[in-house]
Amino acid sequence: MRNRLEEILKNIEISHIKKILKKKLLKQYHHEDPSLKSSNLDDNNRSSLIHAYYQYIWNSNFSSPVENNLKGGANVIDLGCGHGTWLTELSTKYHNSNFIGIDHNEIFPSEKISENLKFIKHNILNGIPYEDETFDFIHIRFMTRYFSDAEWKTLIIPEIFRVCKPGGWIEIMDTDITLYNSGPKTENLYQKINDVFGHRKISMDRLQDIMNIYQDLGVTIMKEKINAWYPFKPQNSDKTFEMASEFLTSLYPLMSKVLKLNQENYTRLSNQILEEIAKNKTYGKTYRIITQKHL
Repeated sequence: MRNRLEEILKNIEISHIKKILKKKLLKQYHHEDPSLKSSNLDDNNRSSLIHAYYQYIWNSNFSSPVENNLKGGANVIDLGCGHGTWLTELSTKYHNSNFIGIDHNEIFPSEKISENLKFIKHNILNGIPYEDETFDFIHIRFMTRYFSDAEWKTLIIPEIFRVCKPGGWIEIMDTDITLYNSGPKTENLYQKINDVFGHRKISMDRLQDIMNIYQDLGVTIMKEKINAWYPFKPQNSDKTFEMASEFLTSLYPLMSKVLKLNQENYTRLSNQILEEIAKNKTYGKTYRIITQKHL
């Protein structure tokens, strides 16, 4: 992985980066009222952007071998579904399958998206409100910041395996806690974002250990992806860099209040962060834990 990353870094074109910066750093941040807290619409746009980014990085919405099951007809649940972006996309693609989203915050769509998709407001610490062996595919992502080691071990993992059918698949996705090659301004904002949204309470390595222990001799697979935020030509030109710019834009209503910055100063800081990202070749890592329940 390290050699592959170094090979990618060697292909960086400085002139290409400067061209993108010239285009992106002049972008203005338009909001009707900068003093307002991030609205549900802002949050939804950010959720859609994050979904698009990781779908692009992984070139997929999941890594479990469930494609044929979804085409034929499967029961799928997304725990901690948030705005329901992942479910909305899959439910419109796989019409024969049934999809359920659960979240304790009612930020998912209130209107009906499709006949094969529904959302439920529920705290999964109180259990998953379905019978044993109900689901063919159980999906969780970006939830390591919300539950402790003990909660995963004694409450969540046992419930996941309980409602999973024998032979069904479980997939948990989240990012690394570290941002690599980050400059001082980028690192400071990253820490502030974690302060706002919550720091991770359990590592993916530890979560994998818990799943292996729970299933005795069951085997989980940990897949890793490098999440480049800087522009690099061999694979994706400037797309991830543009997404980094859009992500900073989406954070404006919330982070400008946290940082006590007006629109002009936030724009200036965002431009400086984009310069750091391009110069330092900032990247992160994302992991997917995949396991199949014993038959």
